[in-house]
Amino acid sequence: MQLCRRNLSTYQRRSMRTIEILMGLCIALSIVLQAILERHNLSMVTRYGIAVLSIAPVIATIIVVARYLRGENDEYLRNLVVESMLWGLGIVLVADTFFSYVQPYSSLIPFGNISLDIFIVTSSITLEVKLWGNR
Repeated sequence: MQLCRRNLSTYQRRSMRTIEILMGLCIALSIVLQAILERHNLSMVTRYGIAVLSIAPVIATIIVVARYLRGENDEYLRNLVVESMLWGLGIVLVADTFFSYVQPYSSLIPFGNISLDIFIVTSSITLEVKLWGNR
């Protein structure tokens, strides 16, 4: 959605690109590590190592978003970023609550494995839609 970013400054575009790259890394790493855990019988030490590896890009994304919010001069865009993250978190909480009651009675995909992916996708889509509406 490059059309949505035509009016953003260089700092804003660079920050958004970095955040989106880190979020994509979170999703890719989540998929790869989940596949490894499902296919191999790993020791507990290796599982803890994989758990630490899986949260590394999440922490990096939080740090980059916090740095962006601290450096952003436009209060409106800062509000858009925070609001899109809240929408993403809200959708994950609603879906997680729903699936926690449905999961024991069905053969649905375990939601806990993809909740980070859903948060990233929904918060990114919300931000892009809000930026598009702002043009």
